[in-house]
Amino acid sequence: MMLYSHNDPVICLTFLSSLRGTAPELFYSQTPHSLYNFLEVIEAFLTQYATRQEAKRSSYCFLSVRMRLRDSLKSYINFFQNQLTKVSNYDEEVYKLVFTSGLQITHPLYKHLLKHNVSKMSEVLS
Repeated sequence: MMLYSHNDPVICLTFLSSLRGTAPELFYSQTPHSLYNFLEVIEAFLTQYATRQEAKRSSYCFLSVRMRLRDSLKSYINFFQNQLTKVSNYDEEVYKLVFTSGLQITHPLYKHLLKHNVSKMSEVLS
């Protein structure tokens, strides 16, 4: 890339070839000759994809995660961890508390966690 630092067509083609998924569709959907240099390519790319990022939720939204009656423990853990990726910040103790409160009261893990006073989510998962 250093050799072609002033060659916009080469930089644009190299950038395009590095994209995966639906990202190249942006460039194929542009009208011909609408992007004249690499700065315009960058601007078009950022305008299109920077606005598509999913906003992180607050940890309060996380309190609604509950284990359903038909869920296995594995599916609940997977769902819980998936929801955790959508939360902007969380505390390890809060994470454990929310996970435990979302379990079915009749589930053996719920009783075990109350009995042994586990304080961290890493201990719960082990």
